[in-house]
Amino acid sequence: MATPSFKDLEHAGWSQRADAYDAWFSHITSQVNEPLLDTLGTFAGTPRLLDVCTGTGQLAAAAAMRGAQAEGLDFSRQMVERARANYPEIPFCEGDAEELLYDDQSFDQVVCAFGHLHLPNADQAIAEAHRVLTPGGRYAFAVWRAHPDGYFQAVVDAIGKYGKTDIGLPPSPPFFRFGDAAEAERVLRGAGFVDVQTRPVDLEWRPMQLEDLVAWIYKCGVRTTMLLERQTPVAREAIHAAILQSGEGWRRNGHLHVPFPASITSARRP
Repeated sequence: MATPSFKDLEHAGWSQRADAYDAWFSHITSQVNEPLLDTLGTFAGTPRLLDVCTGTGQLAAAAAMRGAQAEGLDFSRQMVERARANYPEIPFCEGDAEELLYDDQSFDQVVCAFGHLHLPNADQAIAEAHRVLTPGGRYAFAVWRAHPDGYFQAVVDAIGKYGKTDIGLPPSPPFFRFGDAAEAERVLRGAGFVDVQTRPVDLEWRPMQLEDLVAWIYKCGVRTTMLLERQTPVAREAIHAAILQSGEGWRRNGHLHVPFPASITSARRP
């Protein structure tokens, strides 16, 4: 049997997490929906909008509420089924962000929330977004941003300190690559976009208990879950303890306020 690729593992992992996504993750990622849509400008005239890596459909639904003729695409059939159940009035289909199944110049707006790090070739997905946009159409995406106090950085640091990353998994794209404004602009301009702008947004999770900081990984993570599952039991427990220790620094007035730093990048097809 062939060794599974990064894309194979991502597909399998997210297909298994469609139900958990709404319960554990969408309340964080959906915080970016309105500011991301704001970057697209007017929604007058019922613009055609494509939500790439739609997940369970919240961003597409938010766009439809603004008047867009929205539809969503995801590579996971289970995610698509969940999106259809959540928003039966919106078209959702299964497809590949790196090879969109739409004709040239099919959409006025294309969006993608937190999908780029799950793609083996995000540059190709950006080129595809450019292809399906009409002249003057706008593209916007959200990604996670590196920050020393962020949740994801705490997890990365804990694994780096107590665990191993060379554990037989296929190579993956840099997690925070497109959170670097200069790198995002370089790739977008290389794909033909203009008017590239990036701004930070700070999302927050308020879990009920400290232990949720570790449980969240196994509920919502794919790559990180596989990394943890392949550690020795001693290393895994040390990683868990380090993540929980980071959580103590996120307490304010007895409540957890867990930071998820992100950024939004927008651009225009000339």
